[in-house]
Amino acid sequence: MTQANRVLYYIQYMDKGISEGLLPVSVLYVEDEPLTRQVVAGMIKRRVPTLFEAGDGNEGLALFRQFRPDIVISDIRMPVLDGIEMSRVIKSLDSNTKIVLTTAYSDAKTLLTAIELGVDKYILKPVDMDSLFAALEKCAETIILTRKIRQQDREKDELIAKLQDALDNVKKLSGLIPICSNCKKIRDDKGYWNQIEIYISEHSDALFTHGLCDECTKTMYPEYYDKIQERKKK
Repeated sequence: MTQANRVLYYIQYMDKGISEGLLPVSVLYVEDEPLTRQVVAGMIKRRVPTLFEAGDGNEGLALFRQFRPDIVISDIRMPVLDGIEMSRVIKSLDSNTKIVLTTAYSDAKTLLTAIELGVDKYILKPVDMDSLFAALEKCAETIILTRKIRQQDREKDELIAKLQDALDNVKKLSGLIPICSNCKKIRDDKGYWNQIEIYISEHSDALFTHGLCDECTKTMYPEYYDKIQERKKK
């Protein structure tokens, strides 16, 4: 396919329109051929919200260091720094970065090197946009899933931290508690004697509701005691 035919193909493809919506990822596109870069970049922009463009590996590496895009699409044969070496550095900086390489040469040695680097897709030129978009979507699916897992891990860690904080704040009664054998007041750590319900309320989450036991009722209200007992029997 000649350069003119390739440009025509891209224009016709763009005219079809893409209505699936944008993929929530950022992309770095590195291509040294200006016309190819312009046309393919125009296509990619219709699928992603953020696209960075570079004309060689050095420029691409600088953009990657600055913006850390999710996916890198790059030609292999480029001046200054080729796509393989650029990918090697990118993987050393972030092994999770998705990389798609394009090339006009079906070189088995280069392909093996790309596989060893962990490149996600290897596409021959002229670039078939269906194949490129399929690679983009597959990479995006993995990225989105990874984000969800990380978000779940963060939420789990936050929940664990909150639960731990709650446990740390739970008040517990333990050890020997000094209590008066007569009035049943409890001595606190400052030496003050407190009513038992006050002491327990301050040292736990317990709440109190007051009443009278049978013995106290008989002592304090003997005239009502018998009537109360009869009601209980009914």
